[in-house]
Amino acid sequence: MFNNQQVLEAAGFSKDAARYSMFFDIIVVVAVVLLFGGVIALHCQLLAGDWDFFIDWRDRQFWPLIYPIVAIMFPAALAAVFWENFRLPIGATVGATLLVLSVWLMRWGAWHEFANYPFSMITPAQTVTGGLILDGLLLVFRNYLFVGIFGGFLYGFVFYFVNYAPIMPYYLPVEHMGSVASVADMIGYTFPRSTTPEYIRIVERGTLRTFGDTTVWYTAAFSGFICIFTYLIWWHMGLWFAQTTFFANYTKVKSAMGLKD
Repeated sequence: MFNNQQVLEAAGFSKDAARYSMFFDIIVVVAVVLLFGGVIALHCQLLAGDWDFFIDWRDRQFWPLIYPIVAIMFPAALAAVFWENFRLPIGATVGATLLVLSVWLMRWGAWHEFANYPFSMITPAQTVTGGLILDGLLLVFRNYLFVGIFGGFLYGFVFYFVNYAPIMPYYLPVEHMGSVASVADMIGYTFPRSTTPEYIRIVERGTLRTFGDTTVWYTAAFSGFICIFTYLIWWHMGLWFAQTTFFANYTKVKSAMGLKD
């Protein structure tokens, strides 16, 4: 059995070099987590943020269609990296968790503390369940094609129903000035937002005032169908971006790292 000292000597590392290397690894891991969390949140914000921004904007036609397609991209890429390089079926869950944590942090700082919006109005969508489904099927099938077909479909299909509990109270009908409205409508009356994008403002039948209908089943099924192809495409993109390139290790670099000639 080899001890740590023998391994360090065989590798040409001194004790100080090993300590510096471990400290550097910790710095890299923290930086990568923060970087990927921010990138994934920015990615979803740019491509599907308007539909998930406020609780009363989450209609049954476009929100469960657009957001899962966008949210599955980076988890699929991370799943490929973790699985192909380390045989760890955790990539999709890591990506989904980083997305939720990053969006929570952004909305807490920018919208709750700065703009005084209540948390119940800016709650982000939950995608961790879909990540667990993808990783669980990857562990079972050990083949990205089957995971893309079955897991990708389930990721998009269950998104609305996983997130139904937080938005369910906003479907409740209330009476407002002699007319029937939803709790979501009352939020819109209480918190007017003049910067609402036109493509959301003009979609009247798609808002929560419809109190839900069978449309969401077709939307969820179509979202799952598109997520199949999205998962497969971004799996290969993750592998392409994670390619390793080695550079010559010069004498000065070796000396700075504490390696022996």
